[in-house]
Amino acid sequence: MRARLCKFDLIALAALACYGASVLPSIPREISNVTASVLCFILTGVALASAILPGQASGTARLVAIIACSLGAGMVGGLILNYIPSGLVQSNWVTYAAATTLIAYVVARLRGAGSLLNRTRRGSLNLTWVAGAKLFASILMVTATIVISLSDRNHREMPFTEVWLVPDGPTKSPVGATGAVLGIKSHESSNEEFTVVMNMSEHVTTRRVTLAPSQLWIKFFSVEGKKAVASVYRGSTAHPPYRTVWFVRA
Repeated sequence: MRARLCKFDLIALAALACYGASVLPSIPREISNVTASVLCFILTGVALASAILPGQASGTARLVAIIACSLGAGMVGGLILNYIPSGLVQSNWVTYAAATTLIAYVVARLRGAGSLLNRTRRGSLNLTWVAGAKLFASILMVTATIVISLSDRNHREMPFTEVWLVPDGPTKSPVGATGAVLGIKSHESSNEEFTVVMNMSEHVTTRRVTLAPSQLWIKFFSVEGKKAVASVYRGSTAHPPYRTVWFVRA
């Protein structure tokens, strides 16, 4: 007996294609983001809904079930992946979604699922205003989930530079400190020029420092007054200080 592919089998084929496009490094990031979203938020919901719904379910019930299954699979997946050391990264998400989709596909096929696209009068859409409102709210939730997922995936950490001033007293305490170590580390995306103004009450020292990304600059200063203040400016001192650190000698 020769087996034939039905329209429902396209769900499994689409899941495999989306998974491959999402994990292959040669695929542009914009395309992998779209295929990952389709796999996680659409195909998974369709497969799960087909696995749990009876064959004679109405079109409205089927559509609402797809949306509910997409959201439910996302929440369960987040809980599971949160315990994996690599965490909630795209590769883990698409692997989870692909596995869930294929398992649900097998269950649905064992239950005799055929074409999701075959429509009968019994399964046609028949919306009341209440059902329509619920359906609209569900679609909004899925859309918001996809938008948030994509924006979070494309998020980049804002560049910054950290500055610290540590006294050389016992246990790094300012009590009895005669000097301090000023440190600057760049987390910028390109070379950045800084102006460092060290005010030791008795005298003021100004230095210009250029740091490459991830570069560290450390300088020891003698402390003569009661208060040591270090101000770091982006570029020149014409602008407000970017970072200011200080300590007071007891």
